[in-house]
Amino acid sequence: MVLPVSDFDDSTLTVIYGAAEMAGIRSLVAAGALSGIAVLVLCAVMALRTPCYRNTHVIPIFVSLLVSNYLQAIASMMDLQWLKDGAVEPGSFCSVQGAFKNAGNVAAAFWSVALSVHVFMLLFLRKNMSHTTCVALLVGGWLFVIFVPVIGVTAIQTADRGPYFGPSGYWCWITHNYYAEQTFLEYFFEFVSAVCSIALYTVIVLRVRGNLSKMDGKWRLRFVPRGERWLLAISRDFTDTAMMSVAARMVAYTVCLLPVTIARFVSFGGHDVPFWATVLADFIFNLQGLVNVILVLCTRHLIPNTACLPMFAPRKCINYNSPEAYGISPFTLSQPETEGTEAQADEKDLPPVPDDPSTPGTRVPPSPVATPWIVSRIEPVVGPQLQRSDSTASDSTVSSVDSQTPMIRNGHRGAFINGRS
Repeated sequence: MVLPVSDFDDSTLTVIYGAAEMAGIRSLVAAGALSGIAVLVLCAVMALRTPCYRNTHVIPIFVSLLVSNYLQAIASMMDLQWLKDGAVEPGSFCSVQGAFKNAGNVAAAFWSVALSVHVFMLLFLRKNMSHTTCVALLVGGWLFVIFVPVIGVTAIQTADRGPYFGPSGYWCWITHNYYAEQTFLEYFFEFVSAVCSIALYTVIVLRVRGNLSKMDGKWRLRFVPRGERWLLAISRDFTDTAMMSVAARMVAYTVCLLPVTIARFVSFGGHDVPFWATVLADFIFNLQGLVNVILVLCTRHLIPNTACLPMFAPRKCINYNSPEAYGISPFTLSQPETEGTEAQADEKDLPPVPDDPSTPGTRVPPSPVATPWIVSRIEPVVGPQLQRSDSTASDSTVSSVDSQTPMIRNGHRGAFINGRS
């Protein structure tokens, strides 16, 4: 991105700062220092305290992201040399800053999307990563990050186009003679990371809102009317609720990248970007480390222990068109068919229950032998076999009596007890 500067010496490729540039670069150095200090403090806290992300691989991936943010912070704080000299000059120090910026930005993009995908797998798909996969990801990721700046200096740089890393705007980065490399060896990875983060966030929002559901083994999009949104509580658990909070981590990188992206597209269109807009965009971009530290402190308790918590069992899929969708209960009440059949058979074998003798027109059994027989059949009902829950449901509910016991109204039960006594 070609940026307007106060003065530029074409013979020495030196960018000379003016008063406004000096003030703007100081703010960028301050943002980088804030991110660097925040990253160091968090790393110290993590070293002293046991991490809470047990049985997951969040820690190694997140530490890789913190290292990336620290590389970015170092590259930003290296601008202190240009503030001291009042100009950006080519040389070994400039090349190191350019390499740090390139490697830090690519690493931040890579590890940001890696962390987002891993957390998405934990909370959305309820799947963890194997130890071998994690090691391969860490080794391959950092080899790729190192490869990007090294390949530019060793294989892409030519004498005709000049140094690969050098003065580029208000600091050192990939020079403007390597425009395609700027696009495909940094911008491309940042845009892919931002798009992936937005896509994952969109899927999470649709899942939690109930628009994306899994029925009969297939993921389907559906519209949830306002009157049916209460049904979402049937299949939503703590992990679903945690997804919305952790999703903020996925879009943090995109939010920090968005101002810089807008400035770059404006520059791609052939328009000059105001200096204040450049400083504001890069100030927000340099705060990535601080933002990541704040987010991990706010969401660290939302990544559960996948091996110990029952919430990490695969979520129960309920068809919203089935009768099961119209009752919300923390339990699943089921009755085996064989036991239910025997219970129904027992109910059919019972004789009809007589009415209350105190009621006019009541017929009392003429034989005194019949009463003990009936009472003996009723005793299991009024004895200790009768089980009741703590709920206030009536005696006619299935959950208030044992499934093997026929239900008898209180009035009839009292009549036989009185008759027996």
